[in-house]
Amino acid sequence: MPWSLRWSIALRQTLDPGKGLSAFLSRVSIVGMALAIALMLSVQSVMNGFEREMRERILSLLPHVQVTTVGDPQPLADLIETLEQDPNIASSRPFILAEALLMRGQTVSAAQLTGLERSALAPYASLLMPDMTDWQPESLVLGASMAERLNLSVGDWVTFILPEENQAVYQPLSLQLSAVLSSGTELDEVVALVHVDALETLAAGTSVRRGVAVQLTDVFAATRWRWEIAQMLPSEMRVTDWRATHGNLYRAIQLSRDLIGLILLIVIFVAAFNVVSSLMLVVTDRRKGVAMLIAMGGRRADITAVFFLQGGLIGVVGALAGVALGHLLAVNAPDLAVMLEQWLGAPLLQTDVYPLAFVPVDTRWQDAATTAGIAIGLSVLAATLPALRAASLPVAETLAH
Repeated sequence: MPWSLRWSIALRQTLDPGKGLSAFLSRVSIVGMALAIALMLSVQSVMNGFEREMRERILSLLPHVQVTTVGDPQPLADLIETLEQDPNIASSRPFILAEALLMRGQTVSAAQLTGLERSALAPYASLLMPDMTDWQPESLVLGASMAERLNLSVGDWVTFILPEENQAVYQPLSLQLSAVLSSGTELDEVVALVHVDALETLAAGTSVRRGVAVQLTDVFAATRWRWEIAQMLPSEMRVTDWRATHGNLYRAIQLSRDLIGLILLIVIFVAAFNVVSSLMLVVTDRRKGVAMLIAMGGRRADITAVFFLQGGLIGVVGALAGVALGHLLAVNAPDLAVMLEQWLGAPLLQTDVYPLAFVPVDTRWQDAATTAGIAIGLSVLAATLPALRAASLPVAETLAH
């Protein structure tokens, strides 16, 4: 039997538009495979989006490596000069940290003030509302969620209380809210930025820490750089990296992504098992036609090849449909989430619980190619048992009945 005839028979059985059992079972197999692939790709795209936003949005605002001290700040200045000569360092900037109590009427909230120079606001510029045109010593930037929680609006004055070193005297600091930071991440709950001069005047008498924030070209090299920077500084200085504060979150996202991928891969295995059961029923439904082909001179190898081709075609058609449907679901996932929030009347994601306040999506062709390849391979493998069963049908007994 020529290959053209084998393909013709396989195509007829797979894409038969008729109402017979074989046509129905083939369509069920294709739909099951397509739905499994679409579900896997759409969920993978969302998990990829969480990973990307964690890496590009949150970590772009956080120091990759941070050095702080309450002692002599001169080693920090020397460290900045040294790091600026290394091509693996994207930037290094000084800052001042101060623990404070935010007072607004009868409301009191703990806050960590970060004093920055005007140039250090560049990473935040696109996320500020309204745009910062002037960075003054009395200026204040708060995360959008924190400002909303405290019922603050741009232009309001806020008083911060900074404790003295002996904890018996407190220094008040009045600042005006100049902008809010709306990143859509958990940083909106904690960010409080002030002009470095606002804390500089209080540094002599309060528990203020000076530091250096280091941004790396490779965020995953933070652990190595933390060790190398620690060797350059006196032992009393504290050196940390982003893994100490957000490493667990990143690992949780990675673990969730891997576990969901494994679960959805099992769904594809179930869809492949559906191909086995469907093709076994096709063998039963087409046993007379198989017997006639063999009686007319067809070899049993030809029958085996036809069912292998049918399994492969089910995988190919299901994979193509699944990739298209999965991409469509992934692209529209943020809009679907917004519609669901409007219907429920409550947000699905909040930054006080989740790292992001929106559903991120990152579609990758590698995921689509890998998933489609696995699905096609499993479909061909699933055709093994039905193909062998069809090739072993007794011709005389089948034709006799």
